Amino acid sequence: MPDVIVTIPGATNVTVDDAPATSVVVIFPASNYVVTTVIDRGILFGVEGPQGATGGVNTINGQSGNVTLDTSEIPENPSALYFTNTRVYTKVKAALIAGSNVSFTYNDANQTITIAASGNVLSVNGQTGAVVLNTDNINEGSTNLYFTAARVRDAVLTGLSTATNAIISATDSVLSAFGKLQAQITANLSTLSAHIADTSNPHSVTKVQVGLGNVANVDTTNASNISSGTLSDSRLSANVTTQGNTFNTANKLVQLDASAKLPAVDGSQLTNLPVSPSTGGDLYLFYNY
Repeated sequence: MPDVIVTIPGATNVTVDDAPATSVVVIFPASNYVVTTVIDRGILFGVEGPQGATGGVNTINGQSGNVTLDTSEIPENPSALYFTNTRVYTKVKAALIAGSNVSFTYNDANQTITIAASGNVLSVNGQTGAVVLNTDNINEGSTNLYFTAARVRDAVLTGLSTATNAIISATDSVLSAFGKLQAQITANLSTLSAHIADTSNPHSVTKVQVGLGNVANVDTTNASNISSGTLSDSRLSANVTTQGNTFNTANKLVQLDASAKLPAVDGSQLTNLPVSPSTGGDLYLFYNY
């Protein structure tokens, strides 16, 4: 029987005999595997295998003793495969999905994948990378033009309607506001023109209000309405003298014609006209019958 029991972590029932040959028995509880070391006077003679243990491991992959394994000695499990370049290539190839303007070219022999982009923008106005542009960087086209005050002033009012005569509101567009404004102007101009043309004194203004309180209410263009006062010569007819006489009628003055000759008048009552003595020649008398 053993005289000394030594407890070692990870083992149970370590017994040392005081016989000439010392036996140390180590039992590992996890596997019940028994390792017996025979020592005689401090000299290690050998290591025996299992000593009545059950359920333990005797060999690993056909090897016993101090076994060292690598993946080449452990078969692959279908659910836990080893890494290979081919497997990575195949997995990546299956995971890639071509998108818009993106395509993939696979070289299975060399296990390479080429990603190509078509139709993408390589640069913008000579700039690459994270490009930020404003209107200073973009030239003006022929359709979408930049705002300028001159263009606003020169803009054609296409679609202008003057059908609505109403007050302009804050929600009106510029074109709508112009239409309303023009409708108001047109309506007011029509009213103003009619008012100007109205000579019937629509405001009932009196002569006193305009400083004519002492002026008689007569038509001075008709001389018969003038009882006193003096008229300018320019107001008289060319056929009337300043004394009110007319010409070339009974009891009126005789007026020469444009050639300074007497007009055709009846001279039958002209008698006893003096005749200058004749200095020779013939005298002819003419009578009107």
